[in-house]
Amino acid sequence: MLHCTAATFHPVSCTAIKMLNPRVFTLGILIGASLLFSSSRAGAAPAPHSAPSTPSNTVLITAIYFDPFVTGEASEAIQLQNVSELPLAIGGWKLTDNEGTIVFPLNSTLSPHQKIWVSKSASAFRQEFGIYPAYEYGGNTVDAVPDMTGTAPSLDNNGDEVILKDAADQSVDAVPYRSGVVASTEWDGASVNTYALGCTTCSGQILYRKMRESDGLPVADTDRASDWAQDTGDNYLGKRVQSPGWDVDEFFQTAKGTETASLKYCVAPDNLFDCYRDEILKATTSVEIEAYSLNNASIVDVLTRTIASGVGVRILLDDGALDDQGRWACEQIEKARGSSNQYHGECWFMDSKPQAHVTRRYSNLHGKWTIVDGTALLVGSENLGDDAMPSDNKSDGTAGTRGGYLITDSPTLIARAQAIFDRDLDPANHADVRRWGTNTDDFPPLGFVPSYVNGGNTYVVQFANPFTATETQFSFEMVQCPENCLRMSDALLGMVAQAGAGDTLLVEQLYEYKYWGAGSSNAVADPNLRLEAYLDAARRGAHVKILLDSFYDSFSDPRSNYQTCVYVNSHSAYYSIKCKVGNPAGHGIHMKLVALKHGSAGFVHLGSINGSETSSKLNRELATQVESASAYNYWEQVFNYDWSVSPLSPHAIFLPLTIIKDAP
Repeated sequence: MLHCTAATFHPVSCTAIKMLNPRVFTLGILIGASLLFSSSRAGAAPAPHSAPSTPSNTVLITAIYFDPFVTGEASEAIQLQNVSELPLAIGGWKLTDNEGTIVFPLNSTLSPHQKIWVSKSASAFRQEFGIYPAYEYGGNTVDAVPDMTGTAPSLDNNGDEVILKDAADQSVDAVPYRSGVVASTEWDGASVNTYALGCTTCSGQILYRKMRESDGLPVADTDRASDWAQDTGDNYLGKRVQSPGWDVDEFFQTAKGTETASLKYCVAPDNLFDCYRDEILKATTSVEIEAYSLNNASIVDVLTRTIASGVGVRILLDDGALDDQGRWACEQIEKARGSSNQYHGECWFMDSKPQAHVTRRYSNLHGKWTIVDGTALLVGSENLGDDAMPSDNKSDGTAGTRGGYLITDSPTLIARAQAIFDRDLDPANHADVRRWGTNTDDFPPLGFVPSYVNGGNTYVVQFANPFTATETQFSFEMVQCPENCLRMSDALLGMVAQAGAGDTLLVEQLYEYKYWGAGSSNAVADPNLRLEAYLDAARRGAHVKILLDSFYDSFSDPRSNYQTCVYVNSHSAYYSIKCKVGNPAGHGIHMKLVALKHGSAGFVHLGSINGSETSSKLNRELATQVESASAYNYWEQVFNYDWSVSPLSPHAIFLPLTIIKDAP
């Protein structure tokens, strides 16, 4: 008899076997066992080496940038890290691809745990990464960056090897990628390859090592491709990507703090417009906004009034979300004058420039947050649009998207949000940021008239007043993608991992994919780590409810919300878990909320992160996690109302067939 435990079996596969009825149990054993023993799980013991490789315990090659975006690929680069506890002299050490060899200057050193980049061209590297490397090796392009000597390697896009040797010409570390090959004494098995997420050739992807969540150091070196974050055999620490310009090391840990602060939650469409407007009007010095889009004319008017009072306003938006109303919005911001007849409004875009071979850092600039005077933070699930923030008179009802925002003066959250904003809106160091008006299509059509029409009367407002916490001391956590939102020890997955017997877990999302990976994949080969975490919580005895949007959903899509609910509800006979799709406020669910009641404690995760692989691994996203029992109770009321008016709870008709279909 099969014994399924979290330590020995993949949770999805194990559940599939448990759920098969007796008539298909034998078939389930054959299919499930094959899947179980071929799948991998983070933390499993590595297989023994087939070759006598010698892992390094001093300096490791920790990243390779072999196929840059820029013409000529002069920004090729290699990253090294001292993984020891002692400073190391690396003067005379060499890097080679067995064709070109470069040598470090004699006075070169590495501090304990220090990482450095070396690049063919310091100036080209800075164009993509926003910083200078520690050394350059293809000629002197920046006087302040020390030069390495020797013949510059040219990293082959189809495959090559990178080898680090000490001053005595002994190999310290070696890494082959794609078709590259190194000696069996230095490497075991297949070479490292890119992870094909949102790319074909995957040009511009950085190969990098997996890092320990505790301290950011590389996982134990085994001289195998499984040490690297692109590892497709590891659903947890693997299947990752990294692009130039990301601040992975700076933001690898989530920001946490326990402090006295104010806490206010607002609900869309019920009261969010008033909440947002009132906070902007309080500004006395500055308003800084990072958002996917801005096209709510009434919000624009509030911002221009604020500028007229002498407040500086800076906005960073996603160029891909720009429509005519958004063009008009930025024009108004840029034209607005302060009390001394000075311009105080700036509108910026994150944008690719194909003609200049500039590619944006993130697939989507999708976070939604505002910092007022450096002392108040507004962050949530909603764009600055009419659906989320209708400005109509709500006494006769309204209509819009269901969503939410947190408003707080938490120093921890404000400091992290400010740091991210400053890195993202940094035109001096990042070529993917440009000012409004630098492209001819930034302007609205001649004679464009903005629309102020929004809201309606189909939804009776249920939450007219925002929530204000009665507690004064809170534990806060800031979660951001792509740097740290899939951590298992904290962030969302860590919060959900606390859920156990008798606890309640509520999930309300725009969407939660049934699985990640390619559209033709499945929940065993490419599990959605978020969704599987909710299922695991139910297996541990928590009561789990998942409410997803029906307004924008395409039921026939294999990764639709409908199909996700079919998958989730196929577990409902065995665990306390249910899934519905709904549209409680008229224009769909745009929420990204996970609320946990854990014993007497309550936790609320709220932000911009959707349930796709792209959202977690490629987008700029932001979410907050707050421990507050009263805040949990408030969002439970919102959730319960939305659940009560969402009648559709999809179920699989033939459960065994559904399980078998999910197998690869």
